[in-house]
Amino acid sequence: MERLHHEVALLEMRSEQLRIHLYSMPARSAESRNVRSVLLAMRLKMRALRQFEHDADKALGTAALH
Repeated sequence: MERLHHEVALLEMRSEQLRIHLYSMPARSAESRNVRSVLLAMRLKMRALRQFEHDADKALGTAALH
């Protein structure tokens, strides 16, 4: 479980960095489209990891702390 927390934290930090980078470029540029695509994929991965963590906690009978 600790590994899931760590993975989500890393994804959150990286996505914040990418969002900051995204604001510094033209909205319609090819690079901004790529960054938005990566951000979407990261958001989906974070959602899946959190759901997996929630389901695992539920199966083990433990409550999540967040």
